[in-house]
Amino acid sequence: MPQTNPSLQIAIIGAGFSGMMTAVQLMRKATSPLTLYLINDKYEFGKGPAYSTTHPKHILNVPAAKMTAYPDQPNHFLDWAHRQEAYRDMDKEVLGKVFLPRRDFGRYLSEVWAEALAGKRDDTTVHTISDKAVDITTAVGQNNIELASGQTIAADYVILATGNEPPRNLPVSDLGLYDDPNYIGDPWNNKAAENLDPDRDILIIGNGLTMVDIVIGIMDTDFRGVIHTLSPDGLAILPHRYGYITYGRLAEEIKAPYKLNELYSLINKHIKTFKKSGLSPEPVIDSLRPLTQKIWQGLSLEDKQRFMKYLMPHWNKIRHRMPGHMYDYLMQQQIAGRMIIHRGRLLNMTQTAHGLSAEILETNTDTPIKLEVSRIINCIGPNTYVSQSLNPLLQKLVSKGMLQADPLRIGMQVTDHWTLVGADSQEIPSLYTIGGNLRGLLWETTAVPELRGQAEKLAGEILSKAAKV
Repeated sequence: MPQTNPSLQIAIIGAGFSGMMTAVQLMRKATSPLTLYLINDKYEFGKGPAYSTTHPKHILNVPAAKMTAYPDQPNHFLDWAHRQEAYRDMDKEVLGKVFLPRRDFGRYLSEVWAEALAGKRDDTTVHTISDKAVDITTAVGQNNIELASGQTIAADYVILATGNEPPRNLPVSDLGLYDDPNYIGDPWNNKAAENLDPDRDILIIGNGLTMVDIVIGIMDTDFRGVIHTLSPDGLAILPHRYGYITYGRLAEEIKAPYKLNELYSLINKHIKTFKKSGLSPEPVIDSLRPLTQKIWQGLSLEDKQRFMKYLMPHWNKIRHRMPGHMYDYLMQQQIAGRMIIHRGRLLNMTQTAHGLSAEILETNTDTPIKLEVSRIINCIGPNTYVSQSLNPLLQKLVSKGMLQADPLRIGMQVTDHWTLVGADSQEIPSLYTIGGNLRGLLWETTAVPELRGQAEKLAGEILSKAAKV
């Protein structure tokens, strides 16, 4: 009897944007039998925390023209948006510059997935599994994934698309505070604006884009109190300006080998030129985006450490901006006295008879102050140190020596092909990762423009490797 071609089995743990789009690309590129397992246990399939929101004022931080899911179809999302009833009468060029609601992008991703399933080969099988992966064991030619339900999935290759971790817990003298329902340790769990006392103040620790989402969600309730926010730099976040000016001079002058001091001097020269014309430096930094990963990989470990210690706050301030009208909204809340920005650091939090108390030390003062609030929300950003992960699977892999942090402690130690490197410094060739887990290797690796390219590249890498086995 003729032998049947065995199916290649690939398991993807995590089905946010990165996990789903890797599966889509695998379906598009497969030329032989393929079985996919997508294991997802938390957010809505394909959307992750970013695109599961239904709030109309939670909007994208990238304009519609730059938000395609496919690297080879740059207008795919824009074309989709222009077909929707809400936008079909808008000039398409103008629509491309609009920051659309994230829930719209979530609907778009659902349609991308449905179309991928409808167009897959007949010998491709897809299983979506609502469960939590808790362990992986590897043997010659096979990986066994243990699920919380007790089920085991066997796969030739496994992809960790686990996404962002919740923030690390804030410092407290009483660990029992972490169990208080009014301490929100995970700002993406959709509970931050629920069951609020409308007349009592709130404290948000952190002043990034997640804080903006939380403020919008709270202000759209019957909340009448004051929102306090705290971070070392105050409200450093900037708005998008200049309509995405394209600037090419800096990129033309950057040459390898890359050294931080030389890069800093060159970038600073171009920023000064911009400032002489009355412009702020965002277009200069934006012009580096096509080169950022290449530059990062070319820097020495010492230079990377120096960048993170001295320059990272300035980089983040310029790179991670918000739409202009959202920035204006925050300014209006401050003018109205409904939002107070504190520049400083948290010393301690305690439970009180009426809520929570936060002791903070503002910059340039010697005396701590106390804020009596009904709720404290942790928005300091995702924990990136995998050795302190709260994910049971990652904890298990770390304990078994199958996973370790990269030298900067901002992601996973991987090879240039994104396979895991264990504690013994040996590659685990059947275990891959994608997305934010690659921060140590690639630095910028969390936005759609990077993730869609990673999904396509990783799908091609695995299929090519499997074909040679």
